[in-house]
Amino acid sequence: MSVKVGDLLSSRTKFMTASEIRELLRWATADVISFGGGMPDPSTFPVEDIAKIVSYVLEAYPHRALQYGSTEGVAELRQEIAKFSESYAGIKARPENIIVTVGSQEALELLGRVFIDPGDVVITENPTYMAALQAWRVYQPKLVGVPMDEHGMVVETLEETVKRLRAEGARIKFVYTIPTAQNPSGLTMTQDRRKYLLEVAERYDLLVVEDDPYSYFLFEPIQVSPIKALDKATG
Repeated sequence: MSVKVGDLLSSRTKFMTASEIRELLRWATADVISFGGGMPDPSTFPVEDIAKIVSYVLEAYPHRALQYGSTEGVAELRQEIAKFSESYAGIKARPENIIVTVGSQEALELLGRVFIDPGDVVITENPTYMAALQAWRVYQPKLVGVPMDEHGMVVETLEETVKRLRAEGARIKFVYTIPTAQNPSGLTMTQDRRKYLLEVAERYDLLVVEDDPYSYFLFEPIQVSPIKALDKATG
């Protein structure tokens, strides 16, 4: 009797779907300006700077650069990220608090792997970043969306949603937000709502996952602080 490979697949593959991002990027060619995916303008790539850095690293640290290293990331890089986080964003972090990933998609997948069990609740903005949903779908959470207005996630509705879910016995794992230049809406959460979100998180003992890929690349400065920079809670 011959066994088909499909018969040996794990049950979680039922929740795996084709990458929406990959499908969108299929239409991106040299002759097309695609608004489907977050593709930066190639003219902004610091090619010469990167070439100089790579050349320097290979000349000064050839064996370390080409050898396996710490899974958390190169220690010197994590130290510099910690310095940058505090000087630019006001976020105090030690190098040991930082993990370097291969893009945000790996970080999102790791969050799902570490925190989500089947049936757990993940609260997101509605709409939200579709690749995050794809990364977590395999772990079978219940995804609950909170509406947005011109000021970002409606945090009053978030608190009502948390109360309702808790009353129903749901286990809320975290609240996922893209507070600055939100994907896909482009909206930015106001400073007051960021503070309110932290108050809700502290009041109901919630974990907040702040996805902030765009604040360093804005066309116009936005006078808001990262949510983590406002967090005064300990423990």
